[in-house]
Amino acid sequence: WPHISDSGSVDLSVSSVSLAVSVIIGNDTQGHATLKTTGCSLNIGNLDVKFHGGASWLYNLFDSSIESSIKSSLQGQVCTAASQSINDEGNKALESLPVIVKVDDTSEVNYALLTSPIFNTNYIETQHKGEFFSIAHPVEAPFSAPPLPAIESHDKMMYLWVTDYIANTAAVVYQQAGILQVTVTPDMVPTSFPFQLNTTSFRLILPALYKKFPNMDMELFLNATKPPVLQVVPNSANFTITGTLTVNVINSNKKKVNAFVMGLIIYTDVHVWVHHSGTQQVVSGNCTLLKFDMNLISTNIDKFSVSLLQDSVNLVVNGFVIPILNRYAKAGLVIPIVNGLSFVSPEVKLGQGYIMISTDINYKP
Repeated sequence: WPHISDSGSVDLSVSSVSLAVSVIIGNDTQGHATLKTTGCSLNIGNLDVKFHGGASWLYNLFDSSIESSIKSSLQGQVCTAASQSINDEGNKALESLPVIVKVDDTSEVNYALLTSPIFNTNYIETQHKGEFFSIAHPVEAPFSAPPLPAIESHDKMMYLWVTDYIANTAAVVYQQAGILQVTVTPDMVPTSFPFQLNTTSFRLILPALYKKFPNMDMELFLNATKPPVLQVVPNSANFTITGTLTVNVINSNKKKVNAFVMGLIIYTDVHVWVHHSGTQQVVSGNCTLLKFDMNLISTNIDKFSVSLLQDSVNLVVNGFVIPILNRYAKAGLVIPIVNGLSFVSPEVKLGQGYIMISTDINYKP
Protein backbone atom coordinates (compact mmCIF):
# COMPACT_ATOMS: atom_id res chain seq x y z
CA TRP A 1 0.00 0.00 0.00
CA PRO A 2 1.19 3.54 -0.71
CA HIS A 3 2.26 5.50 2.38
CA ILE A 4 1.67 9.26 2.43
CA SER A 5 2.91 11.52 5.19
CA ASP A 6 3.08 15.26 5.60
CA SER A 7 4.11 17.76 8.23
CA GLY A 8 3.44 21.33 9.01
CA SER A 9 1.69 23.55 11.53
CA VAL A 10 -1.72 25.04 12.05
CA ASP A 11 -2.86 28.31 13.62
CA LEU A 12 -6.28 28.32 15.28
CA SER A 13 -7.81 31.59 16.42
CA VAL A 14 -11.15 32.01 18.15
CA SER A 15 -12.93 35.27 18.99
CA SER A 16 -16.34 36.58 20.03
CA VAL A 17 -17.14 33.52 22.11
CA SER A 18 -20.18 33.43 24.41
CA LEU A 19 -21.50 30.63 26.60
CA ALA A 20 -25.03 30.56 28.01
CA VAL A 21 -26.13 27.89 30.48
CA SER A 22 -29.68 27.64 31.84
CA VAL A 23 -29.91 26.45 35.44
CA ILE A 24 -32.81 25.61 37.77
CA ILE A 25 -32.15 26.33 41.47
CA GLY A 26 -34.14 24.15 43.83
CA ASN A 27 -33.79 22.60 47.29
CA ASP A 28 -33.35 19.06 48.54
CA THR A 29 -34.95 17.26 51.48
CA GLN A 30 -32.11 18.37 53.79
CA GLY A 31 -32.67 22.05 53.01
CA HIS A 32 -29.63 22.56 50.77
CA ALA A 33 -29.90 24.56 47.55
CA THR A 34 -29.53 22.45 44.40
CA LEU A 35 -28.49 23.19 40.81
CA LYS A 36 -29.64 21.47 37.62
CA THR A 37 -28.72 22.57 34.11
CA THR A 38 -31.57 22.61 31.60
CA GLY A 39 -29.84 23.96 28.52
CA CYS A 40 -26.53 25.15 27.09
CA SER A 41 -25.51 27.20 24.10
CA LEU A 42 -21.98 28.01 22.90
CA ASN A 43 -21.67 30.71 20.27
CA ILE A 44 -18.35 31.13 18.45
CA GLY A 45 -18.41 34.25 16.37
CA ASN A 46 -15.14 33.75 14.54
CA LEU A 47 -12.97 30.65 14.21
CA ASP A 48 -10.09 30.77 11.75
CA VAL A 49 -7.85 27.84 10.78
CA LYS A 50 -4.63 28.37 8.80
CA PHE A 51 -2.30 25.55 7.83
CA HIS A 52 1.40 26.14 7.14
CA GLY A 53 3.99 23.97 5.49
CA GLY A 54 3.59 20.71 3.59
CA ALA A 55 0.42 20.58 1.56
CA SER A 56 -1.10 23.50 3.41
CA TRP A 57 -2.26 25.00 0.13
CA LEU A 58 -4.50 21.94 -0.23
CA TYR A 59 -5.78 21.89 3.33
CA ASN A 60 -6.57 25.59 3.26
CA LEU A 61 -8.96 24.98 0.38
CA PHE A 62 -11.19 23.16 2.88
CA ASP A 63 -10.76 25.56 5.80
CA SER A 64 -14.47 26.45 5.91
CA SER A 65 -15.51 22.83 6.32
CA ILE A 66 -12.81 22.24 8.92
CA GLU A 67 -13.84 25.36 10.86
CA SER A 68 -17.48 24.26 10.84
CA SER A 69 -16.54 20.81 12.10
CA ILE A 70 -14.41 22.25 14.92
CA LYS A 71 -17.22 24.63 15.94
CA SER A 72 -19.70 21.77 16.14
CA SER A 73 -17.28 19.65 18.14
CA LEU A 74 -16.51 22.48 20.56
CA GLN A 75 -20.23 23.16 21.04
CA GLY A 76 -20.86 19.65 22.30
CA GLN A 77 -17.68 19.26 24.34
CA VAL A 78 -17.80 22.64 26.10
CA CYS A 79 -21.51 22.36 26.93
CA THR A 80 -21.07 18.81 28.23
CA ALA A 81 -18.13 19.89 30.40
CA ALA A 82 -19.93 23.01 31.68
CA SER A 83 -23.13 21.13 32.52
CA GLN A 84 -21.24 18.33 34.25
CA SER A 85 -19.19 20.81 36.28
CA ILE A 86 -22.32 22.66 37.45
CA ASN A 87 -24.35 19.53 38.17
CA ASP A 88 -21.53 17.74 39.97
CA GLU A 89 -19.10 20.26 41.43
CA GLY A 90 -21.70 22.98 41.93
CA ASN A 91 -23.98 20.70 43.93
CA LYS A 92 -21.05 19.35 45.93
CA ALA A 93 -20.18 22.91 46.91
CA LEU A 94 -23.78 23.64 47.90
CA GLU A 95 -24.00 20.41 49.91
CA SER A 96 -20.92 21.49 51.87
CA LEU A 97 -22.66 24.64 53.08
CA PRO A 98 -24.03 23.89 56.58
CA VAL A 99 -27.76 24.18 57.08
CA ILE A 100 -27.42 23.32 60.77
CA VAL A 101 -24.97 25.43 62.79
CA LYS A 102 -23.93 24.49 66.31
CA VAL A 103 -24.21 27.41 68.73
CA ASP A 104 -22.88 25.76 71.89
CA ASP A 105 -23.16 22.43 73.72
CA THR A 106 -26.88 23.05 74.26
CA SER A 107 -28.28 24.25 70.96
CA GLU A 108 -27.94 24.46 67.21
CA VAL A 109 -29.74 26.54 64.59
CA ASN A 110 -31.44 25.09 61.52
CA TYR A 111 -31.16 27.40 58.48
CA ALA A 112 -32.58 24.92 55.94
CA LEU A 113 -34.25 26.23 52.79
CA LEU A 114 -38.00 25.78 53.09
CA THR A 115 -38.78 26.26 49.41
CA SER A 116 -36.92 26.72 46.15
CA PRO A 117 -35.57 30.26 45.66
CA ILE A 118 -38.08 32.61 44.07
CA PHE A 119 -36.83 34.71 41.14
CA ASN A 120 -38.53 38.08 40.75
CA THR A 121 -37.83 40.89 38.31
CA ASN A 122 -35.42 42.76 40.59
CA TYR A 123 -34.37 40.24 43.20
CA ILE A 124 -34.07 36.63 44.38
CA GLU A 125 -35.99 35.61 47.50
CA THR A 126 -35.11 32.67 49.75
CA GLN A 127 -37.03 31.44 52.78
CA HIS A 128 -35.20 29.63 55.58
CA LYS A 129 -36.33 27.74 58.67
CA GLY A 130 -34.46 29.79 61.28
CA GLU A 131 -35.15 27.71 64.39
CA PHE A 132 -33.13 26.73 67.47
CA PHE A 133 -33.11 23.06 68.44
CA SER A 134 -31.84 21.25 71.49
CA ILE A 135 -28.87 19.07 70.58
CA ALA A 136 -29.82 16.48 73.21
CA HIS A 137 -33.59 16.44 72.55
CA PRO A 138 -34.44 18.08 69.20
CA VAL A 139 -38.16 18.85 68.84
CA GLU A 140 -40.14 21.44 66.91
CA ALA A 141 -41.14 24.63 68.72
CA PRO A 142 -44.72 24.68 70.06
CA PHE A 143 -45.60 27.82 68.05
CA SER A 144 -45.34 29.14 64.49
CA ALA A 145 -43.32 31.90 62.88
CA PRO A 146 -45.15 35.19 62.15
CA PRO A 147 -45.81 36.25 58.54
CA LEU A 148 -43.32 38.56 56.87
CA PRO A 149 -44.23 41.75 55.00
CA ALA A 150 -43.88 42.24 51.26
CA ILE A 151 -40.67 43.80 50.00
CA GLU A 152 -41.21 47.52 49.56
CA SER A 153 -37.73 48.89 48.89
CA HIS A 154 -34.88 47.96 46.56
CA ASP A 155 -32.34 50.63 47.51
CA LYS A 156 -29.94 48.14 49.13
CA MET A 157 -28.29 45.06 47.68
CA MET A 158 -29.58 42.68 50.37
CA TYR A 159 -32.56 42.59 52.74
CA LEU A 160 -32.66 40.11 55.58
CA TRP A 161 -35.65 39.47 57.84
CA VAL A 162 -35.08 37.84 61.24
CA THR A 163 -38.33 37.14 63.07
CA ASP A 164 -38.76 37.08 66.84
CA TYR A 165 -39.65 33.41 66.28
CA ILE A 166 -35.98 32.43 66.16
CA ALA A 167 -35.18 34.11 69.49
CA ASN A 168 -38.26 32.57 71.09
CA THR A 169 -37.27 29.08 69.92
CA ALA A 170 -33.88 29.69 71.55
CA ALA A 171 -35.65 30.68 74.76
CA VAL A 172 -37.59 27.40 74.75
CA VAL A 173 -34.40 25.36 74.29
CA TYR A 174 -32.41 27.09 77.02
CA GLN A 175 -35.26 27.25 79.53
CA GLN A 176 -36.06 23.56 79.12
CA ALA A 177 -32.36 22.74 79.44
CA GLY A 178 -32.26 24.51 82.82
CA ILE A 179 -29.77 27.09 81.59
CA LEU A 180 -31.89 30.12 82.53
CA GLN A 181 -31.31 29.99 86.26
CA VAL A 182 -28.70 31.28 88.66
CA THR A 183 -27.82 30.72 92.31
CA VAL A 184 -26.41 33.73 94.10
CA THR A 185 -24.26 32.94 97.11
CA PRO A 186 -22.74 35.37 99.66
CA ASP A 187 -19.28 35.20 98.08
CA MET A 188 -20.70 36.36 94.73
CA VAL A 189 -21.91 39.69 96.13
CA PRO A 190 -19.29 42.47 95.93
CA THR A 191 -18.45 44.27 99.17
CA SER A 192 -19.48 47.49 97.42
CA PHE A 193 -23.03 46.15 97.00
CA PRO A 194 -25.68 48.06 99.05
CA PHE A 195 -26.44 44.86 100.98
CA GLN A 196 -24.83 41.51 101.70
CA LEU A 197 -26.50 38.13 101.71
CA ASN A 198 -26.95 37.95 105.45
CA THR A 199 -30.21 38.40 107.29
CA THR A 200 -28.60 41.25 109.26
CA SER A 201 -28.66 43.35 106.05
CA PHE A 202 -32.45 42.98 106.00
CA ARG A 203 -33.01 43.63 109.71
CA LEU A 204 -34.79 46.93 109.10
CA ILE A 205 -36.35 46.12 105.71
CA LEU A 206 -37.70 42.71 106.62
CA PRO A 207 -37.67 42.31 110.40
CA ALA A 208 -39.62 39.03 110.26
CA LEU A 209 -36.76 37.41 108.34
CA TYR A 210 -34.14 38.54 110.85
CA LYS A 211 -36.34 37.60 113.81
CA LYS A 212 -36.65 33.97 112.66
CA PHE A 213 -33.14 33.63 111.23
CA PRO A 214 -30.87 36.08 113.06
CA ASN A 215 -27.45 36.78 111.53
CA MET A 216 -27.57 33.92 109.02
CA ASP A 217 -26.16 33.82 105.52
CA MET A 218 -28.63 33.74 102.66
CA GLU A 219 -28.75 32.18 99.21
CA LEU A 220 -30.88 33.33 96.28
CA PHE A 221 -32.10 31.05 93.52
CA LEU A 222 -33.53 32.74 90.42
CA ASN A 223 -35.22 30.49 87.91
CA ALA A 224 -37.13 31.10 84.67
CA THR A 225 -40.28 29.01 85.06
CA LYS A 226 -41.41 29.70 81.49
CA PRO A 227 -39.46 30.37 78.30
CA PRO A 228 -38.75 34.12 78.04
CA VAL A 229 -40.61 35.87 75.24
CA LEU A 230 -39.17 38.39 72.78
CA GLN A 231 -41.74 40.69 71.22
CA VAL A 232 -40.73 42.91 68.33
CA VAL A 233 -43.03 45.74 67.27
CA PRO A 234 -42.42 48.77 65.06
CA ASN A 235 -39.50 50.77 66.48
CA SER A 236 -39.07 48.73 69.68
CA ALA A 237 -38.38 45.28 71.09
CA ASN A 238 -38.84 43.91 74.59
CA PHE A 239 -38.10 40.74 76.48
CA THR A 240 -40.39 39.32 79.19
CA ILE A 241 -39.08 36.80 81.71
CA THR A 242 -41.39 34.91 84.07
CA GLY A 243 -39.80 33.16 87.01
CA THR A 244 -39.31 32.80 90.74
CA LEU A 245 -36.93 34.14 93.33
CA THR A 246 -36.36 31.62 96.13
CA VAL A 247 -34.72 32.94 99.29
CA ASN A 248 -32.99 30.39 101.50
CA VAL A 249 -30.99 30.88 104.68
CA ILE A 250 -28.01 28.77 105.77
CA ASN A 251 -28.52 27.66 109.36
CA SER A 252 -25.89 26.81 111.93
CA ASN A 253 -25.73 23.24 110.60
CA LYS A 254 -24.88 24.59 107.12
CA LYS A 255 -28.23 23.38 105.81
CA LYS A 256 -30.50 25.39 103.54
CA VAL A 257 -33.83 26.44 105.01
CA ASN A 258 -36.42 28.09 102.79
CA ALA A 259 -37.54 31.51 103.99
CA PHE A 260 -39.89 32.52 101.17
CA VAL A 261 -40.53 32.32 97.43
CA MET A 262 -41.58 35.23 95.23
CA GLY A 263 -42.91 35.26 91.70
CA LEU A 264 -41.21 37.65 89.27
CA ILE A 265 -42.14 39.02 85.87
CA ILE A 266 -39.24 41.02 84.42
CA TYR A 267 -39.64 43.39 81.48
CA THR A 268 -36.62 44.57 79.52
CA ASP A 269 -35.98 46.82 76.57
CA VAL A 270 -33.83 45.31 73.79
CA HIS A 271 -31.44 47.22 71.54
CA VAL A 272 -30.48 45.37 68.34
CA TRP A 273 -27.51 45.92 66.03
CA VAL A 274 -25.44 44.15 63.35
CA HIS A 275 -21.65 43.85 63.51
CA HIS A 276 -18.64 41.91 62.22
CA SER A 277 -17.09 39.18 64.32
CA GLY A 278 -14.04 37.98 62.46
CA THR A 279 -15.36 36.84 59.09
CA GLN A 280 -18.92 36.45 60.37
CA GLN A 281 -21.88 38.83 60.35
CA VAL A 282 -23.74 38.76 63.66
CA VAL A 283 -27.08 40.13 64.90
CA SER A 284 -26.63 41.02 68.58
CA GLY A 285 -28.74 42.58 71.32
CA ASN A 286 -28.46 44.28 74.66
CA CYS A 287 -31.14 44.22 77.38
CA THR A 288 -31.87 46.95 79.91
CA LEU A 289 -34.37 46.63 82.74
CA LEU A 290 -37.66 48.47 82.31
CA LYS A 291 -39.62 47.21 85.30
CA PHE A 292 -40.65 44.08 87.17
CA ASP A 293 -43.70 42.79 89.03
CA MET A 294 -43.50 40.70 92.21
CA ASN A 295 -45.88 38.56 94.20
CA LEU A 296 -45.45 36.38 97.26
CA ILE A 297 -45.93 32.69 96.42
CA SER A 298 -45.09 31.12 99.79
CA THR A 299 -43.41 32.08 103.06
CA ASN A 300 -42.03 30.40 106.15
CA ILE A 301 -41.81 33.69 108.03
CA ASP A 302 -44.58 36.11 108.93
CA LYS A 303 -46.38 37.44 105.87
CA PHE A 304 -45.00 40.70 104.52
CA SER A 305 -45.54 43.16 101.69
CA VAL A 306 -43.24 42.39 98.75
CA SER A 307 -42.97 46.14 98.08
CA LEU A 308 -40.54 46.24 101.01
CA LEU A 309 -38.04 44.38 98.83
CA GLN A 310 -38.52 46.50 95.69
CA ASP A 311 -35.08 48.15 95.83
CA SER A 312 -33.28 44.97 96.86
CA VAL A 313 -34.82 42.89 94.07
CA ASN A 314 -34.05 45.65 91.58
CA LEU A 315 -30.36 45.36 92.50
CA VAL A 316 -30.46 41.57 92.22
CA VAL A 317 -32.13 41.65 88.80
CA ASN A 318 -29.70 44.23 87.43
CA GLY A 319 -26.72 42.57 89.03
CA PHE A 320 -27.36 38.94 88.17
CA VAL A 321 -30.32 38.38 85.78
CA ILE A 322 -29.65 41.05 83.15
CA PRO A 323 -25.97 40.05 82.74
CA ILE A 324 -27.03 36.47 81.98
CA LEU A 325 -29.49 37.68 79.34
CA ASN A 326 -26.86 39.93 77.80
CA ARG A 327 -24.31 37.15 77.67
CA TYR A 328 -26.57 35.31 75.22
CA ALA A 329 -27.93 38.42 73.51
CA LYS A 330 -24.47 39.81 72.77
CA ALA A 331 -23.22 36.44 71.48
CA GLY A 332 -26.07 36.94 69.04
CA LEU A 333 -27.14 35.11 65.92
CA VAL A 334 -24.59 34.35 63.21
CA ILE A 335 -26.04 35.08 59.78
CA PRO A 336 -25.39 32.20 57.34
CA ILE A 337 -23.70 33.80 54.34
CA VAL A 338 -21.07 32.79 51.79
CA ASN A 339 -17.43 33.05 52.88
CA GLY A 340 -15.89 36.30 51.71
CA LEU A 341 -19.19 38.20 51.78
CA SER A 342 -19.43 41.14 54.18
CA PHE A 343 -22.04 43.75 54.97
CA VAL A 344 -21.48 47.39 54.07
CA SER A 345 -23.31 50.04 56.14
CA PRO A 346 -26.09 47.73 57.43
CA GLU A 347 -29.24 49.35 58.82
CA VAL A 348 -31.68 47.80 61.28
CA LYS A 349 -35.45 48.37 61.28
CA LEU A 350 -37.94 46.85 63.73
CA GLY A 351 -41.37 45.83 62.48
CA GLN A 352 -44.30 43.72 63.64
CA GLY A 353 -42.69 40.46 64.65
CA TYR A 354 -39.45 40.95 62.74
CA ILE A 355 -36.09 42.68 62.54
CA MET A 356 -35.17 43.81 59.03
CA ILE A 357 -31.54 44.32 58.07
CA SER A 358 -30.91 46.25 54.87
CA THR A 359 -27.34 46.39 53.63
CA ASP A 360 -25.02 46.68 50.69
CA ILE A 361 -22.51 43.86 50.36
CA ASN A 362 -18.87 43.40 49.44
CA TYR A 363 -17.35 40.14 48.21
CA LYS A 364 -13.69 39.17 48.40
CA PRO A 365 -12.97 35.54 47.39
